[in-house]
Amino acid sequence: MTTNNNPVILAGAPAENATLFLKVGLALGDPTAWLSVDGKSTVILRDIEKDRARTIGLADHYACPTDFEPSTGLDADRTTATAQSVAEFLRRAGVRRIRTDRTLPYIYAWHVQQLGIDLDYDDSLGVLERRVKDKFQLAALARAQEVTEQAMERACCLIAQSVAQADGTLHHDGSPLTSERVKATIAKFLLDFGYTMGHGAIVATGPDAADCHHAGSGALQTGIPVIVDLFPRDESTRYWGDCTRTVVHGTPSDTVAAMHQAVVSAKSAATAQLQLGSTAEEVHLAAVEVLTQHGFLQSRGTLSEQPTIQHGTGHGIGLELHEPILLDHGGGPLLEGEVFTVEPGLYGRRDGGVRVEDMLVVTDAEAQNFNRLHDGLDWS
Repeated sequence: MTTNNNPVILAGAPAENATLFLKVGLALGDPTAWLSVDGKSTVILRDIEKDRARTIGLADHYACPTDFEPSTGLDADRTTATAQSVAEFLRRAGVRRIRTDRTLPYIYAWHVQQLGIDLDYDDSLGVLERRVKDKFQLAALARAQEVTEQAMERACCLIAQSVAQADGTLHHDGSPLTSERVKATIAKFLLDFGYTMGHGAIVATGPDAADCHHAGSGALQTGIPVIVDLFPRDESTRYWGDCTRTVVHGTPSDTVAAMHQAVVSAKSAATAQLQLGSTAEEVHLAAVEVLTQHGFLQSRGTLSEQPTIQHGTGHGIGLELHEPILLDHGGGPLLEGEVFTVEPGLYGRRDGGVRVEDMLVVTDAEAQNFNRLHDGLDWS
């Protein structure tokens, strides 16, 4: 890793690269590059996007590939041409060494290195600046979580207020209530708010819920816990919500009730630990300690018949659903303004799964929770 005053390159498609999106301000699907040389930033992008990007004005200069055409000409392929122009830009600027982040497509590295320019990887580039959220970003995340909670309440009430048939299956409006039907209902609801479920959703029950990330399928049953995990994106701000609740239609078993009590207590312990001066690992260990005190064991990487602990306690969130750092083993010091999910859970084939998840921001006092919904099993 090199010093931070070296020239920098970020490249790709801003619609898919959150760090690049922050630099450009447009969710472009076409190849785009952001370069910083001598303290001045330049964006190279398609000619039809140049004026729109200039209006936003996050960079000092805007150019298109033809502005930096090498003597050999530009390739007809758009990505190749952009990479060629980046290399030519650096050559004209006299750059001999440049830093990049974890996301740089190899085509850019190849063209830069063909001109004898050294490329250094900086593992913190684009990570630290996105970990700490500003006021706009915090407001965007709070709004995303607010809408996510509205969808969550709708989903959990739909399940809890359905009618159990003689065989235990749930019906709503005369038709079977399935995982797929709940997800479709929520997707339509979220669209009205300008939110999409690009990564899907989880409505998992029974043995499916033994796998903590199983999306769920088939008919829902009375008395069986249903994990509802919703993580939509606000298409206007591109920030994500992420919330999980567990709902039981009817009366939960004693085991499920005990699982739920342990999970909620673990969430409270982790939340209390989520403060300046703590590490992400300490937050995770606070949750694990509570779950193990309740008699539950860890089984990471292995599905179990009995309810067990399968995963870390949470993750950063922002322009990406999962961002550094993780609330898990090895997680370093927390920063003021970081936003995390806190989501302990227990999972087993025999009893199903229970998970509860909130979104919180680290402050100079106790963590601020963006969630307002209750975290109980009864949504009737």
